[in-house]
Order: sequence, then C-alpha cells, then structure tokens
Amino acid sequence: MPEELKMITPDMLAGDPFNPPVIDFEKGLSAAPVFALVLIAVNIAAFGWELGVGALKSREAVIAAGAIYGPKVFGGESWRLATGMFLHAGFGHLIGNCLAIYVLGMTSEQAWGRLRSLGIYFVSGLAASFASAFLEPRPSVGASGAIFGLMGAAVVFFRRHGGSFYPRNRRIGNALLGWGLLQLVLGSLSPIVDNWAHFGGLAAGAVFGFTMESRLFQKRPSV
Repeated sequence: MPEELKMITPDMLAGDPFNPPVIDFEKGLSAAPVFALVLIAVNIAAFGWELGVGALKSREAVIAAGAIYGPKVFGGESWRLATGMFLHAGFGHLIGNCLAIYVLGMTSEQAWGRLRSLGIYFVSGLAASFASAFLEPRPSVGASGAIFGLMGAAVVFFRRHGGSFYPRNRRIGNALLGWGLLQLVLGSLSPIVDNWAHFGGLAAGAVFGFTMESRLFQKRPSV
C-alpha cells in the first residue's frame, strides 16, 4: 500500500541563515505594561508620602526624606541610592517621569519581558544615583536616571538588531535616541537638572542593551 503523501508546511522548512525572517516588533505590544504601571503607582504613592511629611518645603526636608546626596551617601547612608529614585521635586517632575516610564515600559517589556525590564530599571537607577552622589554637589531626586537606563537599553537594542525588524519598528529606536539627546542638551542648559544621573543611567542601560538577550529572539526557531 503506497504511503500517504504529507503536505509540506512552512514550519517544516529550515530557515535561511542569510535571510532570517523579519520580526514585527509592534505585534503583541501591550498598551498596559504591567511593570511600568506598578512603577508609576509606586512613584505616585511615594510622592503622596512626600507631600504628607513636607519633604518639598526645603532642601533640608528633601534630604531628610531620602534624597541622593553625596556627603550622606558616602557617609554610610547608601540606602539613599535607592530611595532617591522614587522621590520627586514637584507635580510636573512626577508627571513627566511617569509618562516616560509608561512609554519606555511598553518598549522594554516587549523586548525583554517584565522581570528583566525591571532589572534594567533598578540597576540603571542605582548606577545613576551613584553617579549623582559622586559628581553632583546638590541633593537630587527623581526616576530620570532609571528612565535613561531603559532608553539607553532600547536605543542600543534597535541599533544592535535593526536588521531583524521592519523599518517602521526601527524608527522607535531613532525617536528614542533623538528624545534622549534633546533631554541631555536641555539638562546641560538647566542649573536644576542632574545630568550626571542621566549619564550614569544611560551608560548602565547601554550595557544591558548590548548584553541582554531579547525574549523575541529566544522565541525564534534555530536554523
């Protein structure tokens, strides 16, 4: 009895190593990145606490609340490297950072998943806080160093894997690069912006972008 012929399906074919399949980065992109929404909630709660204890009333008050401040950090209060990441100097500062966390959260959660994105955020934030404590003479607060970490990781990610995505996907990396450069320029022109924290977070995030494997490529079949 002749063997029944089987239909060949695309998943049976070996991929072409010289022309790998293109990934649509925006496919499955979540409009509600869980890790980003949790971080936003934590930052809002921390700001409510700041208002409750009067942390915004003076320089001394914000330092007492847990701001990043070199003499305190290197005097033994290293916990400030973490607490300063969740404090903000005002409503505008908080809203701007929360919006950035949300936008970058969508990109990073798509690229690396929730836990690894959270790792990028915290490690980059700590690197930013250390840079601020070491180089910035004034007390500093805010999530922007960790945000620059997410941005640096995303920009390097799209540069590193640009050939694997559609051109419209690669524009995300270009837009983030332009936004980041603009923020660094504006920060250099403002006496109240802690650009050292931005550079510290950006450098840490770039390292993650080079070294951390994306979950998107882990799903691809081997060839």
